[in-house]
Amino acid sequence: MRLRIITILAISSVFVGCATRSSGIDRSHLMGAWTSGGPSFDFDIRESTILYEFDMQEHPYTLEGDVLVIDFRSASLGIQKKRIVKLTPDVLVLQDIQAGDSTEFHRMR
Repeated sequence: MRLRIITILAISSVFVGCATRSSGIDRSHLMGAWTSGGPSFDFDIRESTILYEFDMQEHPYTLEGDVLVIDFRSASLGIQKKRIVKLTPDVLVLQDIQAGDSTEFHRMR
């Protein structure tokens, strides 16, 4: 009986750890304007949309664990998924799920 309780507690800890890890994105660090190094912003993340500089349009997004799912509402761009590899108050690294390439962005002040 004691072994069974220990096993149940251990399994529960693993599930809680996985759930915590998958939702560990601090939205306050995510919000704001980001640049990949140019003089202007690449995008500005807001509560439920992302304003992109390339088309100056807001596109809705959802956050699924550590993945940004962006709906460009466009036949050519479609829905894109970007994994948040690193997020600090000043640095954001996104990895394109489909292409696999990563880009580092810095918060604009």
